[in-house]
Amino acid sequence: MTLHFRKLTHDDYVSYLALIRDFRETTFTQVQFWSTLDIMSKTSDIIVIEEDGELIACGTLLYETKLIHNISKVGHIEDVCIKKSHRGKKIGKQLIDYLSQLAKEKGCYKVTLYCEDNNVEFYRKCNFKCVGNQLIMDFR
Repeated sequence: MTLHFRKLTHDDYVSYLALIRDFRETTFTQVQFWSTLDIMSKTSDIIVIEEDGELIACGTLLYETKLIHNISKVGHIEDVCIKKSHRGKKIGKQLIDYLSQLAKEKGCYKVTLYCEDNNVEFYRKCNFKCVGNQLIMDFR
């Protein structure tokens, strides 16, 4: 199994939509995908993993510039999706390691993420630790 890590591109519309629909139902047009990808690329990297030309996983690394920390950056890992047929193969760990290393290379002084309670142990195995509390106000 040879995995190829790369940034999401405009050409990935069909395969990316299929990948994330394996995780959660979502709908957007190709034009919406292209324009949103262009906007997001200014402050984030969406990384996909390919195996034999098929997208099997993705994750997003958002960059937040912090004035309060001497104009440094924090990385935020979001939207980690592993195709159901590929779960349990340590691909998620490889993706988190890749995103964490990318954050370090981009000059982030730390990387954070939010996850559901049932995923905490997985992220602990990826060297993350629980610090403080995550509070949200959901507007859905």
